[in-house]
Amino acid sequence: MNMPIIKSAITGLAFAFGLNAALAAETITYGSLPDPGYDAVVWAIENGKVSDPNVTIKVERVSSIPALMQAAMTQQFNLMPNGVLSLPQMRESGLPIKVLSTLLRYHPEGHSADVWVMPNSPYKTIQDLKGKTIAVVSGEAQNVISVRWVISEYFGMNADLVGGDFRWVEMPQAQFEAALQAGRVDAVSFSNVPSYAATKDGKYRSVLHGSKELEKMYGGPMPSLFLFGYEGDMNKRPDAYVAAGKLLKASAEYVLKNPDEVFAAVAPKYKISKDDLQTWFLTYAQMPLSLGPTDKQVMMKAWQSGAKMGMLKKVPASADELIWPKAIAQ
Repeated sequence: MNMPIIKSAITGLAFAFGLNAALAAETITYGSLPDPGYDAVVWAIENGKVSDPNVTIKVERVSSIPALMQAAMTQQFNLMPNGVLSLPQMRESGLPIKVLSTLLRYHPEGHSADVWVMPNSPYKTIQDLKGKTIAVVSGEAQNVISVRWVISEYFGMNADLVGGDFRWVEMPQAQFEAALQAGRVDAVSFSNVPSYAATKDGKYRSVLHGSKELEKMYGGPMPSLFLFGYEGDMNKRPDAYVAAGKLLKASAEYVLKNPDEVFAAVAPKYKISKDDLQTWFLTYAQMPLSLGPTDKQVMMKAWQSGAKMGMLKKVPASADELIWPKAIAQ
């Protein structure tokens, strides 16, 4: 028997098997934003702390929310985040999207959807701000839409962007403080991580606790952002998307198990402290990368609110119309 030939054949088979295994791994592109919260939940994936031999998730960051929206319309990435109201709006525009998981849910006791004034402001309640000016980064941002839903349905005021009980003005978040001090605006609504980082030292006072009011309105914590894909590719490569969804969930769980490691790595990139990022992540928001027990119910009620305010033409008959059958659940 020719042993060298047998050894060579075995080596060749092993190489072929390894090559086939490598070729079998699917790639899922994930379009994201440069944001400390978004970065934290994919840190374990990008740094090799969690992995799956069957799928590779390639995280690509775009520069801004408008750029992310453009990428969504052109189907540039396999998976992308978007607000709860944007999902049925995208379906109405003809995009065949399906939800894979919940990216961000407001912590009911946190302040991710508040309206803030200066500590010495004469305004004590949202009703006191009637006729006044509120600064936001974007009137169409989901945190601002959530605030407007609370104002409209919980407090019975007109929260329309034009012709309502308030004057809404858009400006960069970095200008909020100067605008308040100069009297150009009377209140502000911070987004995401700045909702904690900018207010923690008592520089601002909340006059509307949006996340708590939303939970009362909808019967569960508000799922603000979801991760979605496009139905055709999801159904063509279901195993790849299930594997990607499970891997993203594992990455989110890694943050909770290893907070010091993750936040110490992510926070410096955004010039915030590890403790600030960790406090926001654990007390202002929940980023589970999986659907929770009340998410479908809250989605439906949020869409009904959107329809009442003319933001949505038609409310889907069921949340399942937009949720992929193999979606990742808690």
